[in-house]
Amino acid sequence: MTTLDVVIAIPLVPLAPVFITWWLPWERWIPWDKLPKVALGPYALYAAFAAWHFHTGSWFVMLLVVVGGILTIVGAVEKTRETLRSTTEKKFLKSLEDWLHGQSEVMILVRYSRAAGNKSFELYTSFAALTQRLAQLKAETSVTAFRRPQLPLRGYVDDEFIGKCLSVIPAGSEFLVLETDPRMAAQQWLYHYEAGESHDELRQVLEGLRARLVAVGEYPQWLNDSPDVISAYVPHQDGTVKAGVY
Repeated sequence: MTTLDVVIAIPLVPLAPVFITWWLPWERWIPWDKLPKVALGPYALYAAFAAWHFHTGSWFVMLLVVVGGILTIVGAVEKTRETLRSTTEKKFLKSLEDWLHGQSEVMILVRYSRAAGNKSFELYTSFAALTQRLAQLKAETSVTAFRRPQLPLRGYVDDEFIGKCLSVIPAGSEFLVLETDPRMAAQQWLYHYEAGESHDELRQVLEGLRARLVAVGEYPQWLNDSPDVISAYVPHQDGTVKAGVY
């Protein structure tokens, strides 16, 4: 046996007792279902490599590859689900409450699951109103909150306001126009919004909203969480947290 053989075989030493004593009853006590698949998967793939290196049967190598691949995928999915934040999580709610104590307003992006990409941008000045809104959302809805003030240009749309927006928002950058006069009195969170990427589009959008109260700014950067951007998902009734289809 060469030095390389020894190096490859050493990580497999923990498997030896299992293979040697597989027929003993104590083996049934091992909580296989509770062992971390995210670790077992790569280990099984390594075992497949070692089996190939030591020239075991091809069927055995392929079996280990299949098992390792399945465990790795399942483990990755389970790990993702474990790390999803819930909108009822105390840390998430505490962050929102602290933000609203330190500033006058927080904006959230709500993405509805299985709704053909439907979403809404909503502004809140009260933590109570925000938590009430979160409680109304269906399971698997995605909620992204922004700590820094968003859409800083506020006012009624007229020639002066349009000129100000065109001068402040860089040409070619994606913009968001959010109408802050709700069109449906029964559902105060439904604000009409439009987005685009050019000054011509921005002017056209604002022209269609003349005399209406709006908030305008660059489109929020929401894809990645940071100290100023946090995302969570509305949990199911049993407490499980799953991402929806957006």
